[in-house]
Amino acid sequence: MPEKQYGMNRRIKRTAPRSSGPFGAIWRFGRQRFTVMLVPHTEKRTLHFQVSLFTLFFLGIVFFGLMTGFFWFSLDFSGKEMQLASRSRDLAETEASLDVIRSEVGGLVTSAGAFHDSLRSTMDILGLEEAETDPLAGGGDLASLFSVEQSDGNTLAEVADIQTLRKSMDASVASLQDIGVVLSSQKDLLSDIPTIWPLQEVKGWVTQVFGPAIHPFGKYWYLHRGVDLAFGYGVKLVATANGKVIRKEYDKNGFGYFVDIQHKYGFKTRYAHMQRQLVEVGQEVSQGDVIGLMGNSGMSTGPHVHYEVMIGTQLVDPIKFLNMSSTEGALQNLTTSVQRYQ
Repeated sequence: MPEKQYGMNRRIKRTAPRSSGPFGAIWRFGRQRFTVMLVPHTEKRTLHFQVSLFTLFFLGIVFFGLMTGFFWFSLDFSGKEMQLASRSRDLAETEASLDVIRSEVGGLVTSAGAFHDSLRSTMDILGLEEAETDPLAGGGDLASLFSVEQSDGNTLAEVADIQTLRKSMDASVASLQDIGVVLSSQKDLLSDIPTIWPLQEVKGWVTQVFGPAIHPFGKYWYLHRGVDLAFGYGVKLVATANGKVIRKEYDKNGFGYFVDIQHKYGFKTRYAHMQRQLVEVGQEVSQGDVIGLMGNSGMSTGPHVHYEVMIGTQLVDPIKFLNMSSTEGALQNLTTSVQRYQ
């Protein structure tokens, strides 16, 4: 009897901590066992095994983790697939843009070749030598430009061609500077000799050219000393070259109100039959400055300007100098009028 009582006391002591508190209840609930039986449809032996709730919970967690991982990898794979498709479209667009760039580079090379030829021709006309001859490689054949094969390691054929183009443009700078110097010198020269149209903002027309003519009042032959340009009252008259006003007078029986300007290299110009004189004797004028207004003063048959050019004491045909820098429209009008009076 004492031994039985002692054994019961020991069992009570072992199980007491397990049954006390909420953790004990959870422990007892999780340790419940279930028997899973697999019954075949044949006469084979039935399979059965026991599993606790803790084991089922653990297997559920593992299954949930596997399913979660499967869905995550599926979504990630779909995202990567969409990203790959987007990159493929971007690559196709980039290739199309590259084709356009190649075409533009080809056109640029062709234009540069034409520019180089034109520059060489201009240099020959001006009697200048090119600072450096660097013709574009490949001539008219641009097949090598569109090659996608790499050369010199990582340099594409297009890059090499653009480098050649840049060198050619750099070499042309010195030639263009030489041309600029020549043209600047010519511009300075043309501004010192009477080469521009004496009417401002209008073309007008030639009513009398330089040379033998019948006097409009006396009806006799005489030498017409200049060229008559007509348009209307108040048209602005400009100095045809840089110079200095040396004479400003009124000739009732001849030129009416007129102005004489002295220029470099022995040139002198006269502007007659003015309505009004807008400069003073001794005044320095530049080419294109307004010196008076077209009128009908003196012996005149209508509003016009009588324009003369002299070199020293020798009268010359003004048209020869007006042809040097007249605008295309004025030059065409002048040529038509001169042909009509010749």
